[in-house]
Amino acid sequence: MSQLAAALVLTAIGTGAVASAPAAYPSKPVRLVVAYPPGGTTDTQARILAQKLSERWRQTIIVDNRPGGNTVIATAAVASAEPDGHTLLLTAMPVALNPLVMDSLPYDTKKDLAPVTLLTTVPGVVITNTEQGVKSLPEFVEKYKNGKAPALFGSAGNLTFTHLSGELFANRSGLKLEHVPYKGSAGAHQDLIGGRVDILFDNGALPLIQAGRVVPLGVTSRTRLPWLPEVPTVAEQGFPDYEAAAWFGIFTRGGTPKPVVEQIAKDISWALNLPEVQQQFAAAGVFAEGGTPEDFQRHLDAETERWARIIREQNITLQ
Repeated sequence: MSQLAAALVLTAIGTGAVASAPAAYPSKPVRLVVAYPPGGTTDTQARILAQKLSERWRQTIIVDNRPGGNTVIATAAVASAEPDGHTLLLTAMPVALNPLVMDSLPYDTKKDLAPVTLLTTVPGVVITNTEQGVKSLPEFVEKYKNGKAPALFGSAGNLTFTHLSGELFANRSGLKLEHVPYKGSAGAHQDLIGGRVDILFDNGALPLIQAGRVVPLGVTSRTRLPWLPEVPTVAEQGFPDYEAAAWFGIFTRGGTPKPVVEQIAKDISWALNLPEVQQQFAAAGVFAEGGTPEDFQRHLDAETERWARIIREQNITLQ
């Protein structure tokens, strides 16, 4: 290289005319903000995923549980983070449905969040306590259909699957159900076992069922579940239009470069395809999913449209 050419290259580098390659992702510890408290199904998924991503990325993954505000607290934390992919959000249905029932939010869901990948889908199990003396949904409906007071159904919070699947059953069956929201599933489980609520449409009850602490009345999926093959679907028991499943997904800050978002989705999908991860998730009663950001966006759009109809028909508010 001539002296003149060398001088031109050095000048270009000094003035930024030669673009440097982007830093590899991740370049520092990653924070995984979880919209629900420790101890539940969501937290279990977060910690399994964090372990595998930490191994793949060779970075610390910090699981940061921020429950409350119907997932708004956790979502706001991610929506105000740097748009570099180093802050992730693990959340569920309310993130897409809150704008339908809340007059104002501290973020713009579409602008301030970037969908990364669908993490899991989780068919629910309708459960009651052992004191109810019923073994099926028709028996439960028969017990409460002529009562003066509605049956109380607990949930992990407003607009969660555990809430909306109960509202869907009330819509399809005509049974009077009164919603009792909790801050996560642990409190709802405790009060069901203690008899303070009558029924749950739950997506994290497998350990309680296996321990004999609750009675499974039906599963909310189209077909029976491999880990509960003896429990019939809700549809099998006389409610043919009923089908529902929870979902959990990963988001990051809106404005994060597309290649970074795609890389995160690819690496999470890699983790979800590991046999040991699938076994761990199956033990928790969830199906590993994965896929591209575009796949997840299509899922979000379809779910929002579906549940918006139930919100209108059941007149669901957060008052």
